[in-house]
Amino acid sequence: MKSVEWLWLIVVVLVLACGAAAASDHDEGRIIWASSYGDGRFNLWSVEADGTGRARVTDSFMQALFPSISPDGSRIAFASMDTGVWYIYLVNVDGTDLVQFTTFSSAVPHWSPDGLRLVFNSDHDDEPTDTPDLWGMDLDGTNLVEYVDRPPTADFNGQWSPDGKRILFVSDRDGNYNLYVIGADGTGLKRLTSHRAADYNPCWSPDGSMIAFASDRSGNLDVYVMDSDGSNVVRLTTSSGYDAAPAWSPAGDRIVFESDRAGHSDLWIINADGSNPIQLTDDEAADIHPDWR
Repeated sequence: MKSVEWLWLIVVVLVLACGAAAASDHDEGRIIWASSYGDGRFNLWSVEADGTGRARVTDSFMQALFPSISPDGSRIAFASMDTGVWYIYLVNVDGTDLVQFTTFSSAVPHWSPDGLRLVFNSDHDDEPTDTPDLWGMDLDGTNLVEYVDRPPTADFNGQWSPDGKRILFVSDRDGNYNLYVIGADGTGLKRLTSHRAADYNPCWSPDGSMIAFASDRSGNLDVYVMDSDGSNVVRLTTSSGYDAAPAWSPAGDRIVFESDRAGHSDLWIINADGSNPIQLTDDEAADIHPDWR
């Protein structure tokens, strides 16, 4: 995973930032994202959904990317290539207790609903370089499992379903990037999208009934939603810029995403039906890879 080509591919479009646990209607939660604000280095930041309480989480990385918030909201898993190899790290939401989680090439983590395990991309072991498959490991570093293994195709951006029984992911196994789901036991593979365009960034709604994703089927990247079985696809954004990396609010009534519609990459929030767009960040920095818990 050392190539510049794969770095830019996942930085631009293979985002994984996705909340999976439901919350009460009162709980707006916090949004964590990667930003180059201040010094041009990508570190993690957090903010309230109304734009207040902005705080820097990490400050020692050149590129801390793909944050995923634990189900209890206390920890963040993320990836960095600062060492020349993609590794996954864990940190408290207040920036304390930073630890390295993996010691092999790995990126784009996502928490299991019970908070005891991560699924992630990896091209280690016998995988072709820069062609990841889906792997998982317990937080204590045990029980390493390869969920999907089909070289030379790329299978990535794994997302646990809210009930923990399935894993949603992106694959080019049928010629272009589409969305698939597989049982956590490795059975029951199902293709959810079959458009000739590319579909990325899948994200379960908190109740597991819907999936948000990004697709260039309209000519540029926009945010879409569909039922969890792949039916009833609805386009939510129609700006002339790119809209990508959707993540649901804890209540499932809103979606945060990254967009360059204002001239630079910022975070925006819309209602789950695509209405009422609100710009959450507004600066010259690149604000990408949001997660909401």
